[in-house]
Amino acid sequence: MCLALVLIGRRASWHPFAAGAWHSIFAAGVWPGVILIGGTMPAFVFRAINWVLAWFDKPAQVDLEAQRLLSGLHVTVAVPAYNEDPALLDRCLYALVNQTRPPQLIWVVDDGSAEDYAALRQYWVRPWPSGTRIRWSRQHNQGKRRAHAVVFGSVPETDIFVTVDSDTTLDLRALEEGLKPFQDRKVMSVAGIELGFNSFTNFLTRMQWSLAATAQAVIGAAWSVAGDMYTNRGPFALYRADMIRKILPAYRDEFFLGRRIILGDDSLLALCASHYGKSVQQLTAFGLTMWPENLSHHLRQRVRWARGRTIRNFWRIRYRPVSSYCFWFTVTGLYPFLQPVLALGILIAWWPLTEPSIGRLILVGEILSVPNALRALCFRRSDETLADRILLLAIRPLASAWGLIVLSRAVRLWGTITFLRQGWTTRQEGPELVMQKTELKEALT
Repeated sequence: MCLALVLIGRRASWHPFAAGAWHSIFAAGVWPGVILIGGTMPAFVFRAINWVLAWFDKPAQVDLEAQRLLSGLHVTVAVPAYNEDPALLDRCLYALVNQTRPPQLIWVVDDGSAEDYAALRQYWVRPWPSGTRIRWSRQHNQGKRRAHAVVFGSVPETDIFVTVDSDTTLDLRALEEGLKPFQDRKVMSVAGIELGFNSFTNFLTRMQWSLAATAQAVIGAAWSVAGDMYTNRGPFALYRADMIRKILPAYRDEFFLGRRIILGDDSLLALCASHYGKSVQQLTAFGLTMWPENLSHHLRQRVRWARGRTIRNFWRIRYRPVSSYCFWFTVTGLYPFLQPVLALGILIAWWPLTEPSIGRLILVGEILSVPNALRALCFRRSDETLADRILLLAIRPLASAWGLIVLSRAVRLWGTITFLRQGWTTRQEGPELVMQKTELKEALT
């Protein structure tokens, strides 16, 4: 961080004093640098706060008494399915049934899929030796939230609701680890750590792994330390059932400007959890989901996220107290969105004096990405080689640029403009990711 400020400050002072003219302090050569420092300083400071807070995020641990308490909780897993590849859904259910801490109930809700799940339903709907029961229901297409609501409103004995996406495979100990923070009665929700099952498929999935690892190890960790998650992870999260029942009507039927909102399920649940208590993440609870493997799928997914985020930001500013971390993260999040416009205007207005600043600004951005990338190495995978970890660091600058320029600017802008288009942007024509036969054979063996 200090090195970054030195590099920018050097640009602010070098030109006028090298010329040896006092009056040039007030000339165009110095003011671009001064303005750039003032314009970029808040972003640097907030990044530094996130990075420092992240180091205090530790996974919850339990003693024997707490473990007995957690073992007695009734756990229900809600699995909405919409045009999912049957093999991926099969793998999802297999992982849930074989957890070290099995749930009492797994409930699949088919949200009007065109896919035929008859064979899966026939096989899975039964009591299992672990004590887990599986239920299966179908509704006409109404969206993920109403699929969740079917489960949330129908199991009054449940203590903890778990949401798992149909393309997500939980780690063997995911539920056991994810329940641990609930020993604190103030904890209302726990976000699992999202990994890509297909992280190493191609360069795009590797870039998504780089972005996701940093987001969870740095930004998400800061939210967790504050007990105020900006959003949970849709693929895998856990919620205290009493909290869910309080907000179920609003969750099922949220309206904004007269339109029913169906996106932003995970962010709304995190917002409500923070309102009633604390929302945290558990660094040892892993869910492996399927990330988009082509550019079209990737961008459409991010547009959907941006639309949900736009509406949620209104509620965060309105309902979260000014003293909360989430409130300030939301407010300051608008600044980095506009900051590049300011920097570009400065570079153009004082061109060509600002020409050397371009390279330095790029260098500063890359320097700032290094600590974040190193922090992301806290996640270890059994299927990850040393070469994979080296590549994770190597592609961080490119992934950071992709996230900054494309995802956080262009895609977010389009999602903001079109936020009232509430609907699926993916899987409308059927599965977009299909488990290959070779992958299925490897999974079974």
